[in-house]
Amino acid sequence: MAQKYYSTDLTISIVSIKARNKKQAEKRMQKFIDKIAPIMDDKIRWDEADWTIEENILNEEKGEWVKQ
Repeated sequence: MAQKYYSTDLTISIVSIKARNKKQAEKRMQKFIDKIAPIMDDKIRWDEADWTIEENILNEEKGEWVKQ
């Protein structure tokens, strides 16, 4: 009999990364991924971690945040 396993799609919206610039934000994301990998060990396996860092600037005139 074939061994069964479970799977899911997981979305985690990271709404703020405190960083001086985009490069530092990328490094912090990689550090985050590197830290969760050992926790999952051989119990949870993922296909690929994919992210895009977006810079957001406050448009003070409109009072809203906009992506650059």
